[in-house]
Amino acid sequence: MMNQINNPGLEKFDISDYKGSSGVNFYEQDKILQRMVDRYSAYFTPEHRKDMHNHLSGYGKLLGGILNDLTLASHKEGKYGEIRKYDSVGNRIDEIIYSEEQLQSRKISYDYGVVNLDFHKSWNHSFPYIHRYALAYLMNLNGEGGVSCPLAMTDGLITALKQIGTDEQRNKYLPLIAGEGSSSHFMCGQYVTERVGGSNVGANRTIAIKQENGKWKLIGEKWFCSNPGDLWVTTAKMEGTNTIGMFLVSRYKEDGSLNEHHIIRKKDIIGSRGKLTAEIIYDGVEAEELGRPSHGIANLIRTIIKASRIHVGLGACGNSRRAIMEASAYSKFRTAYGKNINAFPAYKSQLVELQILQSICTISNFRMVYHAEQNTKLQDLLIPLMKYKSSSLASYICKSAMLCLGGNGIIADFSPIPRLLNDSIINESWEGTHLIISDHCMHALSKDKVRKEWMEELSANIKSASSIQVFSDLIVFFHNLLTKWEALFSNSKQWKEANRIYIIDKTYEIFSLSLVIQEAASHYDEQSKIHFHYEHREEIYQDLAYAYKEILEFGVGAYKAPDGLFMNQEKLDRLLEYLS
Repeated sequence: MMNQINNPGLEKFDISDYKGSSGVNFYEQDKILQRMVDRYSAYFTPEHRKDMHNHLSGYGKLLGGILNDLTLASHKEGKYGEIRKYDSVGNRIDEIIYSEEQLQSRKISYDYGVVNLDFHKSWNHSFPYIHRYALAYLMNLNGEGGVSCPLAMTDGLITALKQIGTDEQRNKYLPLIAGEGSSSHFMCGQYVTERVGGSNVGANRTIAIKQENGKWKLIGEKWFCSNPGDLWVTTAKMEGTNTIGMFLVSRYKEDGSLNEHHIIRKKDIIGSRGKLTAEIIYDGVEAEELGRPSHGIANLIRTIIKASRIHVGLGACGNSRRAIMEASAYSKFRTAYGKNINAFPAYKSQLVELQILQSICTISNFRMVYHAEQNTKLQDLLIPLMKYKSSSLASYICKSAMLCLGGNGIIADFSPIPRLLNDSIINESWEGTHLIISDHCMHALSKDKVRKEWMEELSANIKSASSIQVFSDLIVFFHNLLTKWEALFSNSKQWKEANRIYIIDKTYEIFSLSLVIQEAASHYDEQSKIHFHYEHREEIYQDLAYAYKEILEFGVGAYKAPDGLFMNQEKLDRLLEYLS
């Protein structure tokens, strides 16, 4: 009898026990996020800060555990949402059927209070933006997941009802979409886009006809209906006018019958597949006006679109954070030629560069969130700016992280990165492509009040560092960038129109550099010192600022100076450890 020979190809190898970032507390591992939470909660009471950190940490644990598992399980063929047109006896029901895993994922996050913590009786504090949007950012570490887009829709509608809804609407609908214990888990939708209009909402053809009872009947179609559910915001042109109104539509009428709409088909989109996107026809659907009808587009922009763009910026940033976590985890397992791949200078340099880009994007996003909450004029620039840069950076970072895993990177069930990349591409398109968004940024920069607050913001951000010798090279570099940026606006209108993407890219570079300079200098300034809940190695932020300067000077994935930070292995290792 021949001796049995073990198959050497089936023996354990370097990544046999690799599980990526599964099981990790996503909040506790993210030092940059912790620092942002500390910075923007500096004036909270100690009890509020402690409870908020505990709440974020608890959600970070859920996301790395059961919510990660449910997201993986619900993103497989046969598990995606489907349309059920009729019940068993032929009645039209136009219902969306989700898998149990998807429904459970939504329920866990909803019940945890990620959009409605201020409606929880057990929560004894306010629910400020830093807390609300830190949760949204963390949620997106699992990708869109069939939850984060519905979260954005629900958040926007809650905001709209609070700001412009009638008392009757608030009393009727807020308990449904935000109430503690409600069974409607992020089931708010947004139906605005039509085939004819695209981003040009004013060109849409759906009409609204006023009824004697004060309600409206809508007749038309909607091309992108995100998250069809219980309640949604929509737009229509008021009969006999060119004025677009904003309306609220419930799936069911007061008598319990299905409202007059038909779900035509499910969109076959490349990303954000966990939640269903559909095409719908309005055949006299009953609607309520939301806010003054004549202010429809203005109200849409300042409530629904504003919330959605904030979520896209933070969501894309969360996508790229998870992609980097996966690449970092993989590099600690994978070996080549007798050593871990993160020991190779080219690999390490690329990984750290991705970490730097993502970290500074996170810092910039939470500054945008601050201005959104303060309702400054500068938010008109920063919200579209961060929507554009976060999503475009996320696509680049996710693709680069995928390549860090080699051939394993393109396998959909090896890591979440392929799904994260597809979600990032959706974020680039959602709420305006780059050309649309850059136009909105340029329009904001043309306003004197925005420009004034912009210059005040930059000046305040670099103020502490300006008098500290160790930052002198950074300050000179910053002022050179700013001078070149200002000169761009002396060109002709035609030139600025043709180069607006370039101008907005440079706008982000100046803004983000000013913020990382502020972080680097903060511990030198006794007057503005923040009590950090977590310990931070302050020299990291000085290294981060100088590394970012080098990236801006020579380009992403480009030349590395012989005397620059990327050639200092000790500092590179320190950044790699801190930002992983």
